[in-house]
Amino acid sequence: MDFALTPEEWEPLSHVPELDLIALAVELDVVAPARVDPRSLFEQCVLALVDKAKAEGLPFSKYDAADLAALPPDDLTALGRLQGIQGAVTADAVLKVGKRVFKLYSRQRPESQVALFLPMLLTAVARVARLTS
Repeated sequence: MDFALTPEEWEPLSHVPELDLIALAVELDVVAPARVDPRSLFEQCVLALVDKAKAEGLPFSKYDAADLAALPPDDLTALGRLQGIQGAVTADAVLKVGKRVFKLYSRQRPESQVALFLPMLLTAVARVARLTS
């Protein structure tokens, strides 16, 4: 799938240290090239996050509630489907499932880059979820 970060999504990510980006890529099993193009690598990570969400859900905490509620309804619904929600998808429902995933991350992967970067990548992940559903 062709996917590109919007300028609004890219701006805060453009300041991320390269080592943190590479750590995220490694956690998502995305191979970082010898010469890193940060924007391209973040875009690959977004696609990998969507795949990870299909397999195990995404970690959300109470601090993500406002960001989830601000998503366009179609994007929120697609994100909820990734989280395995069958019925009506609300920000609260996505948050509830995400909190369970977050607890697992806290126990099994306390230094997870996924949990750290997900808030910055949320709109992109939700948009890709909608485009691929």
